[in-house]
Amino acid sequence: MTQSNDQHAVDVDTYISKNSRFKSFVYDRGEIRTIAENLGFKTDHVRTELRKLGYSLIKNSSHGRMIWKRDQLERTSLTIAGI
Repeated sequence: MTQSNDQHAVDVDTYISKNSRFKSFVYDRGEIRTIAENLGFKTDHVRTELRKLGYSLIKNSSHGRMIWKRDQLERTSLTIAGI
């Protein structure tokens, strides 16, 4: 079962990295729903996978909407590791 969960994280990460509209962040509601529908997951599952990938749910200061954003340090270390 661990391999299956790891595969889901890879699926979410691959989907996000290949879609330029998710380059900086992912909106919590509509975009999470879109990702879930396209990958055949439930929205809660996508949120869980985002947490595993180093994303945090924060409130955007400019417009107050909830977004998922990857920690810059986490992104840098994954880039250096070639992931």
